[in-house]
Amino acid sequence: MSTVSTSVLYSIAPGAVADTQAKIAKVTAETSSGKISDPASALGSQYGLYRTLQAQSTSLTNTINANSIVLNKIKASTTSLTAIYSDAETLSNALLSAKSTGDVSALATQAKGMVESLITSLNTSTGGAYVFGGSNTTVTPLNDYSDAAQAATASAFYAAFGMTQSDTSASSITSSDMASFLSGDYATLFDDTSWSGNWSNASSTRGTARISEGQTATTSVSANEEAFRQLAEAYTMISDLGLDNLNSTTQQTVIVAALEKVNSAMAGISGMQTTLGVSQSQITSTNARLTTEKALVDNWSSELGDSDPTEASAKLAQLETLLDTSYTLTNRIYSLSLVNYLSV
Repeated sequence: MSTVSTSVLYSIAPGAVADTQAKIAKVTAETSSGKISDPASALGSQYGLYRTLQAQSTSLTNTINANSIVLNKIKASTTSLTAIYSDAETLSNALLSAKSTGDVSALATQAKGMVESLITSLNTSTGGAYVFGGSNTTVTPLNDYSDAAQAATASAFYAAFGMTQSDTSASSITSSDMASFLSGDYATLFDDTSWSGNWSNASSTRGTARISEGQTATTSVSANEEAFRQLAEAYTMISDLGLDNLNSTTQQTVIVAALEKVNSAMAGISGMQTTLGVSQSQITSTNARLTTEKALVDNWSSELGDSDPTEASAKLAQLETLLDTSYTLTNRIYSLSLVNYLSV
């Protein structure tokens, strides 16, 4: 007759309990998370596919989130462009009226406010980035007019006419002299070198982003765009060249020159709005497609890696019953003693 020593039973019992407890912990985790706790063992040869699907889902999520940030940037840019265009249109109408009536009394004050509004709009930021900074998104794109541009304007005016803009003698400036100044030294104040030196800290590179595999889109325009410089040139022309002190003929020369700049700038701004509108449509469409693609990938991944809640619950109940049985058997084993079988 074979026998089993109680010492062997004592060593087996705790191991059985611990094993059952570990299985319960595993199934409980699967029930809670809804995921297989050890997919590498459970999926076997399909584990590689499962990991690929998970990586693809993460990549799609990152792209969708990045595109959403870009959309916010485009929306901020579009809002600013709308405000800039509205100001330009307002001044264009005011200039047309002044050209017709000769009344320039309100123009200088109006244009001065528009210089400030232009700078504010082009210094728009979202998410800690300046949207009109080009590739230089961490520095304010435009300086205040009073920082350097104002002094440069005054210096150019004095060099050309030997007087300040506020001098009443400005009424002696002829139309032809003003026209030469506007197309010469004054225009130079808004070329690449002077604009970067006096007005702008922005990069001239338009922002672009990869919105999906093999697809890029323009995400921003720069404060250095010609249209913005034309507006600054026109607004400054009206606000800071002593318009009120000029004779009526010379005033008309300034008004016509400013009107030409404003109208050209409006066409440029419309082009930017179209470009960003196309990008916004592309990104919105791309995100919708990527969201659908991610849903398919996640569904496939779930079919492989999700645990069956019904099966997990049934298995958990079985294991808990087994654990209770193990506890009972363990107690019985530990209560075994030869003394119980000896006659008194």
